[in-house]
Amino acid sequence: MKWRNLFLVGFFWATGVRGEDCPVGLGGTDPQQIAKVFEFDTTQEQRMLNWVDSLEQKNAPLQLELDELLASHPQQTPEQLTAMGQKYEEIKEKMVRNSLFYDRLLLGIFRPAQYRKYAELCAELDLYPLEPTSETFLKGEENE
Repeated sequence: MKWRNLFLVGFFWATGVRGEDCPVGLGGTDPQQIAKVFEFDTTQEQRMLNWVDSLEQKNAPLQLELDELLASHPQQTPEQLTAMGQKYEEIKEKMVRNSLFYDRLLLGIFRPAQYRKYAELCAELDLYPLEPTSETFLKGEENE
C-alpha cells in the first residue's frame, strides 16, 4: 500500500493537477515507477518511453519560453508581476495539455486490468479517469 501512496503523491505533485482530470503523469513521474505500478510488459514499457521522449521534445521549446520569460520579463511592479504570471500560466497550461495527450495515448495501450487499476486509483482521489485514445484514432482525426 505504501508504494501506491508514494506513486499517487508523486504523479499529482509532478503534473500539477487541477480540476477533475486524473493524469497518469508522463513527463512528471518516473517512467519506471509507472511501469512497475501498472505491471507493464516490455512492449508497453518501450512505447511509454518513446512517448516520454516525444513529450520532452514537444515541451522543450515551451520550457525555453518559460526560462526566457522568467529571465527577461520586467518584475518591478505588481502589474508586471501579474502579467508575467499570466504568461507563465498560459505556457504551463500548454505543457499540461501535452502531458495529458500522451497520458491518453498510454492509457490506450493498457490492458483492461491495468485500466481498472488506474480508474481505482483515480476514484480514491475523487478524480475522473482520462479517456484512452490511440495513435490510429488520432491519425484519422488529422486527415479530416
